[in-house]
Amino acid sequence: MSKAVEVQEYKTKNILLEHPADWYIDEQTFNAVQSSLPNIVNFYQNKGNNNPVKNKLHEVIKEPLKDVYTVPFFSEKFCSILLDEMHNLEDFYGFVPNPDEDVLRQIPEITFQDNCPEIYNSLFQTIYTIGNPIFLNIWNRHVNGGAIQIANYNLKDKKQGAWHHDASADISMVVPLNTGEYKGGGTEFLNRGTVEPLPTGHALIFPSFTHMHRGLSVESGNRYLLVFWLKCMEE
Repeated sequence: MSKAVEVQEYKTKNILLEHPADWYIDEQTFNAVQSSLPNIVNFYQNKGNNNPVKNKLHEVIKEPLKDVYTVPFFSEKFCSILLDEMHNLEDFYGFVPNPDEDVLRQIPEITFQDNCPEIYNSLFQTIYTIGNPIFLNIWNRHVNGGAIQIANYNLKDKKQGAWHHDASADISMVVPLNTGEYKGGGTEFLNRGTVEPLPTGHALIFPSFTHMHRGLSVESGNRYLLVFWLKCMEE
């Protein structure tokens, strides 16, 4: 009888990442969310009968392309700590494409829900507390499920990524973790235009299944992205 193989699970190096806190979030956006919550709550308590009131979130949410939004989301300190954790995850698991995804979307990745659920749960708390007020302001929608991963978007052997939709999600949110440490990159949206690489921690937000897009080539270095594929599911 063969001896059973013991499966070793990854242990979070920095336990601060297991406990969501205010310092995770860009200070301006955090303050904008806090000041906007009373207006958001009031709008939904009145079942949408009153006009939405313009709030501080409108000052931080930008729309560089039609229905494509950017917002400072995570702090640089958080991104730096998460990037350090990512290198440990890379040593433990390695970046691998997801075979369950269609070929057009396969990028080397590490999924948090499968490989580090503690960080997954922590990150999703930021979606509930910070992301949902933003999504409610933009589309009158909130999310309560989805996948989170870190992708190494390094297309050394390609001119750019293939055109695709993120068909498995409702809202896509992509956050660069190391802008300035690579050359090239950016995201092109079909018939809409191109968004150049955003500053570290700034989120690119768009509807997943209506916006065909592709990642542009990385000329040198590794472009690390924190990617949220979010679902607006009925509770």
